[in-house]
Amino acid sequence: MKIKILNACGAYCTDCPNLGGKKEPACAGCVQTQGKPWWGECALFKCASEHNVEYCGQCDEFPCDTSTTHFDPDNPVGQRNAVMRIGIQTYRAKHGDEKAIELVEKMRTLET
Repeated sequence: MKIKILNACGAYCTDCPNLGGKKEPACAGCVQTQGKPWWGECALFKCASEHNVEYCGQCDEFPCDTSTTHFDPDNPVGQRNAVMRIGIQTYRAKHGDEKAIELVEKMRTLET
């Protein structure tokens, strides 16, 4: 069975090669690691926790500078990914996790 994880930031970690130990270093996802995945500490997970929300889209301050500027600067599409996550969070807040996961999975099939 495929593990389906939509994190606090809106990232869909299901296809991450590090999730579930498919690749080292292994990662269980932000929820399971309390915002400390294999690559370090997630500022968005920490912020969501401090605001007592499950994910950014539930926060009264969303979208904020933290959510729009949280991306890997070495990734040429990092800023685009941040904007995509904001859209996913907005959809998730209105339609719920299951529908948001369906949307992300549909988007992934369009990318290939």
